[in-house]
Amino acid sequence: MKFMFFFLFTFFAGEAIAQGRVTFNESPEITAMMSRFMAKNMENKTIRGWRVQIVSTDDRREMDQARGQFNSMYPGRPISWKHVSPYYQVRVGAYRTKTEMMPFLLEVKKSFPTATPVQDDIDKFDLINF
Repeated sequence: MKFMFFFLFTFFAGEAIAQGRVTFNESPEITAMMSRFMAKNMENKTIRGWRVQIVSTDDRREMDQARGQFNSMYPGRPISWKHVSPYYQVRVGAYRTKTEMMPFLLEVKKSFPTATPVQDDIDKFDLINF
């Protein structure tokens, strides 16, 4: 794989400007390694990360109410729910590390006092767009 870079030279006097081209020749081993790296990352759509669980209840209406309240307070934030019999769990946010998640947890606890940090499989898309 060849990479070309265009660059511009400017002398301090401001009089001379020259253009040049630099070509890097990548070894086949590096090209193969980068191809494997990109293929593996495209296959894995999720990563292990952190969310805030705002409610865990056996009442579906309570779960829907918590989701609606959160959506009105934090529009556009990632939100997901799942049913782990007999409980409905609502999880919000998407963070790579627990340290990144903690300020959000403290903020959410003001409205959802039972909120707790949980590890979860997070869509890479949620991390990028959030």
